[in-house]
Amino acid sequence: MKKPRKPAKTRSKKAATKKPPRPVGRVLYLYGIGKAKPVKRSPRAPGVDGAAAVEAFACSGLTCWLSRVDAHEFGEQLEQNIENLDWLAEASVRHQRVVAELSTRDTILPARFGTVFVTEKTLAADVARRKRDLGPALKRLAGADEWGVKVFVVAEPVHAAVAAESGRDYLRQKAAMLKPAPATQVSKEVQDLAEALSKVAADAVPGGKVSGGQRGLEWQASFLVRRADRKKWDDVLSKFARRWGSETGHERRIETTGPWPPYSFVSQNAR
Repeated sequence: MKKPRKPAKTRSKKAATKKPPRPVGRVLYLYGIGKAKPVKRSPRAPGVDGAAAVEAFACSGLTCWLSRVDAHEFGEQLEQNIENLDWLAEASVRHQRVVAELSTRDTILPARFGTVFVTEKTLAADVARRKRDLGPALKRLAGADEWGVKVFVVAEPVHAAVAAESGRDYLRQKAAMLKPAPATQVSKEVQDLAEALSKVAADAVPGGKVSGGQRGLEWQASFLVRRADRKKWDDVLSKFARRWGSETGHERRIETTGPWPPYSFVSQNAR
């Protein structure tokens, strides 16, 4: 007589011994690079994925600010995710908030959105390779912020730009900033403003780096301004705003944005 089988019990036991799923792989998402001695505490702002902490990682005598994020979302899938407006809106705003918070505490070379490294070793190797450029760049940007300046020819009252309330608002504003500026003849008055601002600023990037294609936009530029020179900077802007507001025929409006992390003043090798 045959013995009864014990199929169900043994099979379930075997199934129970299966290895648990492997933990999700992680990659290093870089926000920026700072000096060797970082600020005492990490930013309060959440990481680019909305969950990961922002941490300091020392390499080559400098500090890399990063988050350890999902390797699929920010690695294999990153290119497709960037095409998803909702995903891009949320992630880019988080990136900007982290960089902005870091920049209020120390000099930071902001990284481009979507800068990812597979391992600490590859990140350290990249920083070591570029260290000759990173050191001087940090020194040049120390104690300075980026300011954007635009001059509009005003034919009718124009409402001031509203601060971005959501990720989509932020992306719309950034999209407007990336449009090429219309080819217009810059007036003598605007040239005088540009010259006066350049004398106060540590550096300037004309056109192209800031928004273009807006109605009535006559001129635009980005400036690197030392915080110690902020009063002089404000005085120049106030002087021209008063002049254009009081003189007949000068229907122009000055719009400024900032302070920002100095994105426009970080060279390709220092990003």
